[in-house]
Amino acid sequence: MVSQGAPLTPARIAARPRNRRMPGGGFPLPAARRRKKHAPGRVAATGRPAMSIARERGLEAQRLIEAARSLSPAITGLRDDIQRERRLPAVLIEQLREHGFFSLFLPRRLGGLELSLTDYLQVVEEMSRVDGTVGWCVTIGGGAPPWLSGFLPEAAAHRIFVAERALVSGNLAPLGRAVPLPGGYRVSGRWAYGSGILHSAWIATGCVVMEDGVLRRALDGTVDTRILFLPTGEAEIIDTWHVGGLRGTGSHDYRMADVFVPASHALAPDQEPVQPGPLYTIPRHTVLGLTIAAVPLGIARAALDAVREITAGKTPRIRPELLRDRPVVHATLGRAEAQLRAARAFLLEACEAAWSTAAGGGTVTLEQRVAVRLALAQAGEVSKSVVQAAYDIGGGTSIYDHCPLQRCFRDVHTASQHAQVQSANFETAGRVLLGIEPGTPVL
Repeated sequence: MVSQGAPLTPARIAARPRNRRMPGGGFPLPAARRRKKHAPGRVAATGRPAMSIARERGLEAQRLIEAARSLSPAITGLRDDIQRERRLPAVLIEQLREHGFFSLFLPRRLGGLELSLTDYLQVVEEMSRVDGTVGWCVTIGGGAPPWLSGFLPEAAAHRIFVAERALVSGNLAPLGRAVPLPGGYRVSGRWAYGSGILHSAWIATGCVVMEDGVLRRALDGTVDTRILFLPTGEAEIIDTWHVGGLRGTGSHDYRMADVFVPASHALAPDQEPVQPGPLYTIPRHTVLGLTIAAVPLGIARAALDAVREITAGKTPRIRPELLRDRPVVHATLGRAEAQLRAARAFLLEACEAAWSTAAGGGTVTLEQRVAVRLALAQAGEVSKSVVQAAYDIGGGTSIYDHCPLQRCFRDVHTASQHAQVQSANFETAGRVLLGIEPGTPVL
């Protein structure tokens, strides 16, 4: 066992990231998929129209939704182990990788799926409906890092995501320090919330740029930052993830001191995309926010699934009828269903509008970005409310660890603490609606 706060050294970690394929271990392994490269400036090397690519994306999304459902019994069987070990088993990680769950936003030219925003949302939502922890690991591994690969020099992106087939974790917030050196940066710092770091071979981590001991600033006065990619082995992992919700994500702290990162593995805030396609022209925080919001939506749907099952067989101690026959349950469940569907529809609508603009060659407008931020906040807030309603319907049954509502309650409150879905987004949206500056660069 690893003591509280102790480094998770290689000797203490049984399974480190591997680039080789693993045996199926009880799950059917789908055949590995390889995609043809896209030619720059064209939809595809074959010259297929955009409509054909969109249809293919939709089919891939539906395949992944079905794959998530097919994995549900096995994930349920592993749930106690995941909670106890505070990480996903290596065999499950490999199955998720082989299905393509860690390639959702990876460019097609790198063998990825390059899903649309709405397709991505529905895939992660479904996996989070199966299990919030697994959904979180999928969105961390399949979302931000693969999307950022669209901005890396192709040689660096190919090394990480193709040659090594690496999973990438890390905290993108600029909590570390990057000191410019000839050919790169010297990186130091400590970061929290390294979700999935125990099964990741690389880290993508955020830093402020320091020169001569002071923050370097851009011409507009903002602090200069970088996101840097480096092997996980360069970092020390600190065992800090002792939490109630999303326990199996292994979101430990990590730190490093004076690690050299080549300039080819560093991204500036205004980095131009290397890869073609509308996905990489959409603003960073619009994309990254969506990856987080999909998880609480899926958890909330799982809570409604669970409450329907519980009410069908539970009779309250003080009343003779089943829970499902009580008018108060009918009204509560009806409101919760309406709230969840409305929040989900709003987010899908906002994301589709942003995607349509980008796919048409346009620039996503401030109003569209604000609509997405507003929908993110609504998704987080409504998901918590829906799970609370389901938890209350379950009564005393909800408090037990074996009850799905207990897990949903813990997971949704943990997922919704993420800054991308917190209520501050309501304030940002309100300012813009009144013609005031947003007041935040996170838009």
